[in-house]
Amino acid sequence: MTRTPHPVPDPRSLADQRDEVQRPQEQGPQRSTFFMEAPVAAFALDAEGRVQDVNRRGLALVGLARETLLGRPFSELVAPTSRPIFEALLGRVFDAPVGQSAEIVLPRPDGTFLDVLLEAVSREGEGLWDGCSLVVTDITAYKAAQRVLQSGNADLSGQLQERTARARALNEELEHVVTTFIQQLQRPTRQAMSVLGLLRKALGDQPEEVNRPLLQIERALQQIVALFESVNRYMQARQLQTRIRPVDLSVVLREVLKDIRDLLRDRDVQLTHDALPVVQGDSQALSVIFTEYLSNALKFTRTREEARIHILVRETETEYHVGVQDNGVGFDPRQEAKLFRLFGRQHSSNTYEGSGLGLAVIRRVCERFGGRAWGEGQPDQGATFWFAWPKRPVVLE
Repeated sequence: MTRTPHPVPDPRSLADQRDEVQRPQEQGPQRSTFFMEAPVAAFALDAEGRVQDVNRRGLALVGLARETLLGRPFSELVAPTSRPIFEALLGRVFDAPVGQSAEIVLPRPDGTFLDVLLEAVSREGEGLWDGCSLVVTDITAYKAAQRVLQSGNADLSGQLQERTARARALNEELEHVVTTFIQQLQRPTRQAMSVLGLLRKALGDQPEEVNRPLLQIERALQQIVALFESVNRYMQARQLQTRIRPVDLSVVLREVLKDIRDLLRDRDVQLTHDALPVVQGDSQALSVIFTEYLSNALKFTRTREEARIHILVRETETEYHVGVQDNGVGFDPRQEAKLFRLFGRQHSSNTYEGSGLGLAVIRRVCERFGGRAWGEGQPDQGATFWFAWPKRPVVLE
């Protein structure tokens, strides 16, 4: 029984076959057959860009007869908007030793349009064609998918921008509500404190059972006022208008000490510091950090006969680490993370005043410049509160 041999498939890749179609070689029957049956659309153009030859795939691609194409400028097959691109391709292919490519649009007789990739190789001087060979690849499906993807990305980008703007508007609205709420409550609270003071003065000396509730009311009102002030500072830190420039921390410290001089009055405080650097940052933001840290140190050294506060400075390749060290009551290191949260506090408000917002303000300011804040301490052994400041800060909104 005789078996009919199956044709051996061409082991060459599509890219190899494309190169062979474009590669200059001697013209002959084998060459003509391969050109005509090549699995890619191929055209031969003369030096003027007219079609000298076209294979079967090329005819199918453009949808025209061979007689219609031969001798016709290939540019007439190209969409008007793509003709400058094609002309530029022809100019490059004769000037460059390597192949050139470009993407254009080809209209078809049925009214449809194809997105195609042109790959051109010069054939001057090789004796085959005095011009160039052109391989045309239909990339319509790819371009359509690309347009869909770009459209989807544009939609997603638009949605993201819309949601970002919405979030910013809601945030601004919330900040306005909080600020207005505080301002509206501060006046009646202060009036209540004033009335309470006048009442105590009018009553004069009273028994303990009368004075005690009045003192409790006064202390509660003072706590409310302190809370208002803390929230105000926090909101100001959120809304801080910043500008990066050189800031001398020794100048910042000197100005802060003037602002907190009332906290130093009638107290034995030894305040020392390492050499303070000049950093890149915002003086107002750094003043907020120093004010909160020093106020915190003075508060928790109140029970010491002599308060010792020292400002430490450490330097790394990328940051300055500045710490405010005190000999106060310290804190449980297991609760360190809690201290930097909003309204986080470890000590009772009956013993130490405050709202628990000061350290949260510092954390917020540091993070806005790409820094961070943390604390170290032990109960009754003092504490050191640090902030890391980048040498090249970037303001984060």
